[in-house]
Amino acid sequence: MSTTKIAATLYQLQQLDLELERVHAEQQALENSLQGDSALKKLRVENAIAQQQLQLGLQAQKEAEWTLEELDRRLRLQEQRLYSGAVTNAKELYALQQEVQHLRAQQNRQEEMALEVILSAESLQETADKKAEALERAQEKWQETNASGMLRRDQLGEKRKELEANRTQFVSDIDAQVLSRYEALKRTKQGRAVSKVDQNSCQWCRVILTHSELQRVRTTTDLQMCSNCGRILYYDR
Repeated sequence: MSTTKIAATLYQLQQLDLELERVHAEQQALENSLQGDSALKKLRVENAIAQQQLQLGLQAQKEAEWTLEELDRRLRLQEQRLYSGAVTNAKELYALQQEVQHLRAQQNRQEEMALEVILSAESLQETADKKAEALERAQEKWQETNASGMLRRDQLGEKRKELEANRTQFVSDIDAQVLSRYEALKRTKQGRAVSKVDQNSCQWCRVILTHSELQRVRTTTDLQMCSNCGRILYYDR
């Protein structure tokens, strides 16, 4: 295999490696996005908190209403005793009147408290409903994105397998020493071991090649390196 053909082969290998690199980068980005959305996680936490606060509010409302019902029951009972004529003793009658007044005062305070608790529970219910709706919308959107993302992930997986198989077959025809040299340069040259000669310049670093350098790239039996960036030069006839 001529030097020019070797350089061309390495350039083709580099194009294959760059495509593999691109596919791998897209796979990584997709895997990260499929692991979960931070905004969605935040909405789940907010919804859980809102639902918990609502349950506490509803429990407080239930207790306030139960307390008010108990006061109403006790007040009705004492009022029946007061107005039934069953109590005739002046002292007992006075004590009963005082208790009825006390229960009425308690009833008024409890009604105000129950109203506040009910309004608070209604506000918590409204907030919880909004959080639940926002979460549901976000989950539906994420599921749509997730479905297409999973499909794309599978496609990329197949594409990567195909590229890797092609690379394995491709490098089987390259001399081991040449391939080793290419791999070493790729590690130290940002994945770009080969640079095409474009308008008498190194395409990577744009340094103009001298006439003698161009001649060597075109005719010599050894791989030529850019004197500036150190990459293998490939001249496309």
